[in-house]
Amino acid sequence: MIGIRRAISLLLLSLFFWNFVLTALLGPDELFACFTGLSIVYGLAFVGVAAEWFWARWFAIGLGNFGALSLLTLLQTGLEPTIAVFGASHLIVSLFLAGEGMAARYEHSESTAERWHFQEESLVLMRRAVKSAGMSLPLLILYPLAPAPELLHMVALVAGVVGVAGLLRGRTWGLAGMGIAGGIALADGCGLLGAPTVSYLLLTPSGSVVLWGSAFALLAGSMIAAPLTFARPIARFLRA
Repeated sequence: MIGIRRAISLLLLSLFFWNFVLTALLGPDELFACFTGLSIVYGLAFVGVAAEWFWARWFAIGLGNFGALSLLTLLQTGLEPTIAVFGASHLIVSLFLAGEGMAARYEHSESTAERWHFQEESLVLMRRAVKSAGMSLPLLILYPLAPAPELLHMVALVAGVVGVAGLLRGRTWGLAGMGIAGGIALADGCGLLGAPTVSYLLLTPSGSVVLWGSAFALLAGSMIAAPLTFARPIARFLRA
């Protein structure tokens, strides 16, 4: 069953990759960068899960959590088929990649143990941080790029992307970048930087179904959860 679950997850990740590629090509010109960025994120998750990179399962689960959030909008819209399919498909990715049997092919594999020498506490912290990154990175792309971006938006985006890249490479400076990005988005969403930014997500290339609102900024602020995950070990290191 593990092989089947993995294959279905890869299929869904590839479908969303091509959906966002088509949206970038066929959607409004001003959203080209936004949906190109989303397609890169899904492409990275697909390649990572297929190649069995140790962090890829966590990252893909985070992406699944991102998409599953859209199911909450059904409480307001009623049963909208496109939103239901989008959210349920992402939820399937999260559920199908979960479990110890799947972990044995990724973070608990022999190759990971030989190369990275993770202690159990470090592995737990990395899992939480990478899942958080996988969920918040698409939101951080939507937050500045779905509207017309301003300088502060671009600072948040660059800091977040560089931060996630650093985290996946096991670099502590990646946490700083993610903290800066999450802090800016959270402050914007709370109205501390003026009127909160309104962002939107096209679920189909034709734009027939759109999720929008200022909540995207607050949700992008969840990127700050990754550095907060490491707050205790960082404090221990500074006290030593």
